Amino acid sequence: MLNSRTWVSGLSLALLLSGTGCGSEASNADTQEAPTQEASITSALARPNFQAPFPCGQSWTYSHHSAEVRRALDFVKNGGGTNGQPQLASAAGYATHHVQSGGAGNYIKIDHGGGWTTYYFHLSAFSVPNGTQVAQGQQIGVTGSTGASSGPHVHYEQLLNGVGQDIVINGVSLAPYPGSYGSRSITSNNCNRCEIKGDIKAKYDAVNGLALLGACQAGELATPDGVGRFNHFERGSIYWTPTLGAHVVMGQIRIKWEQVGWEVGVLGYPITDEVATPDGVGRYNHFERGSIYWTQNTGAWEIHGDIREKWKQLGWERSDLGYPTTGEQKTPDGAGRYNHFQNGSIYWTQATGAREVRGLIRAKWEELGWETSYLGYPTTDEQGATDGVGRYNHFQRGSIYFTPATGAHEVIGDINTKWVALGREAGLLGYPLTDETKTPDGVGRFNHFQNGSIYWTSTTGAREVHGPIRAKWESLGWERSALGYPVTDEYAVTGGRESEFQKGFLTLNTATNTVSVRMK
Repeated sequence: MLNSRTWVSGLSLALLLSGTGCGSEASNADTQEAPTQEASITSALARPNFQAPFPCGQSWTYSHHSAEVRRALDFVKNGGGTNGQPQLASAAGYATHHVQSGGAGNYIKIDHGGGWTTYYFHLSAFSVPNGTQVAQGQQIGVTGSTGASSGPHVHYEQLLNGVGQDIVINGVSLAPYPGSYGSRSITSNNCNRCEIKGDIKAKYDAVNGLALLGACQAGELATPDGVGRFNHFERGSIYWTPTLGAHVVMGQIRIKWEQVGWEVGVLGYPITDEVATPDGVGRYNHFERGSIYWTQNTGAWEIHGDIREKWKQLGWERSDLGYPTTGEQKTPDGAGRYNHFQNGSIYWTQATGAREVRGLIRAKWEELGWETSYLGYPTTDEQGATDGVGRYNHFQRGSIYFTPATGAHEVIGDINTKWVALGREAGLLGYPLTDETKTPDGVGRFNHFQNGSIYWTSTTGAREVHGPIRAKWESLGWERSALGYPVTDEYAVTGGRESEFQKGFLTLNTATNTVSVRMK
């Protein structure tokens, strides 16, 4: 599909001496766009009403030399100043960039349809993106002397089905061609008459368009999907559809919308003008299927779908997340999507939905490897713990809990299952003090908590140890002691409490607060 937009770039005109012509064009027929390399022959339509490839009202002299095999003409500006002059599309069409350092230099080809193409050689710069629809009179490049050129000039060709034609400008043939500059000249009528009309005109007038958007740069055009209409201006655009009306898109938000595919991209057409955010820091446009938000510090980023709905639910940019700092991205595993924000992220999968993660919990998840970690994707937003002290996110295979005193730590797998069974942070163990960690002997895993620990091995399962019994086990050397790993949680016995280990028991006498060791 044609990417049908761009507007004229303002370029200063260098007042340099005019050039003379092409240094060596004979090889161009074979090296940059030979007739055999053109698109397959198309049923010829009427010749477009080609206009001069230089600005309205300017007088340029032209010449032809015999080495130019495609009926080309070279133009230089009468009175000098050729270098740096804008080169304009002589008719509307689809423009593409090309480079040939030994011949045409930087050049643009415009496909006008019906087999008609025009070429513009030796440009010092391109003024439109590669692969874009341009309007007649729109600036496409800057006159220069790149490639095989003896000085700045406009080298211009008109081809039909790959075959060079005599140049016709504004319905008048310039043949027979003169062999040198100065004998014949032409004044450009390529005046880019830019018409603003209907609802687009009403919107332009309503927003004081000349002050906000500047002068019209491309007349009203149909969008490639056939639904809407648009005009480009110096500093933005107005897009219109019968159902959505006319809306202004400009600046960095417009650039981002262009990058994501205009109205045929994920966002669709605008449904608002650019609007200031309530906090006064940013700007945004809403679109049919999403939004683009901008601030000076973050730039412009798109947000759409379920991630946008979650951000909206949380309070947009006034939420704890702040403004987006990325567009929606695919996760490395291909299963999810995400946007990062100033103070956090929103992650989405089909199975988990869209969930926000922020602050130190997000930093811990990032440290562990994001969604590629054992935790997987978040299954909740950040929540406050029931005691009012901590915060947490649950994930597919575990959780991260945070308090100001303990920091953020992950609890996963069977250790997490045991901790949940004991009441999580409201249970006897309290909040985690460590992530799940491998034991020094490499056999087990553990988390330490405020009031105890949970140890796990594949043979013993996950067991809690706390209080004086834990302190005694620690003093003996934890799992590397003669007792080995715990095989039960702590349980009541006559006169006290006890935990069984692989090779013995630790028994607490609650009357004396002493712990004794009994081996099996």
